[in-house]
Amino acid sequence: MSNQGEYDQSAAQDAGYAAGRAEGDYNDARQGVNQDEQSIENVPGDVGRDAEQGIDNSVQGVENVPSDIGGASHEGCSGLGGLQGAEGDVSNFDNSMDQSYDQGEQQGRS
Repeated sequence: MSNQGEYDQSAAQDAGYAAGRAEGDYNDARQGVNQDEQSIENVPGDVGRDAEQGIDNSVQGVENVPSDIGGASHEGCSGLGGLQGAEGDVSNFDNSMDQSYDQGEQQGRS
């Protein structure tokens, strides 16, 4: 009888352990689903904020073009050299805009 009692206790302990594991796994899964739901609910606001920030950065970049061009011409560049410096600034601006767009696109996919 003693062996039967030990067996019953061991079986009960194993069953309790399995139930505890299942409950823990369920809670972890539920928490993951809740976090995913929250992330999905945040998408419109996140996209709007990111778009607004991108527009603000673009506007600032466009607003800086005249001073960038002026700065290039005032750095001792004259004639064709000054124009080439301004062309480089515009080219850098275009590259920067392309990089910003690509970065935003990547973040949007994440």
